[in-house]
Amino acid sequence: MSGPVHSYDVVVRWSDEDRLGHVNNARYLTFVEDARLVWLAASPAGNGGVILARSEVDFRRQVHFAAGGRLVVHTDVRTIGRTSMRIGQDILPVDEAGRAGSVAEAVARTVHVLVAYDYDRQVSRPWNDAEREWLQPFVAAPGEG
Repeated sequence: MSGPVHSYDVVVRWSDEDRLGHVNNARYLTFVEDARLVWLAASPAGNGGVILARSEVDFRRQVHFAAGGRLVVHTDVRTIGRTSMRIGQDILPVDEAGRAGSVAEAVARTVHVLVAYDYDRQVSRPWNDAEREWLQPFVAAPGEG
């Protein structure tokens, strides 16, 4: 990646599994939501200045509960428009030494569209200069993601 990727650790819980014995597909969206909210909390807009408009998920591998099992969510910015941005969030396995796997090993790859939003007026709004400046280091290089 051209800039830093935000990393967020996820502990897989026994209750995340479904009747089929693997982590339920809805939990993947919870994992990336938690990561996204922590990442955005540090932004000038905070969690209150952005709304989720779209999510896409590619489920690539099953995950099973194991005591102490972890995943990591990597978040990067794919594109920044006038009022919206496209972000990527990859859910990666973590080995016993605590190292995150590669994108090729991702258990899920997600893409989301976030919109800068004025909740008082209930309309989208342009990103301001401080927000654009904060996002810029997270922008993936062309061809990445």
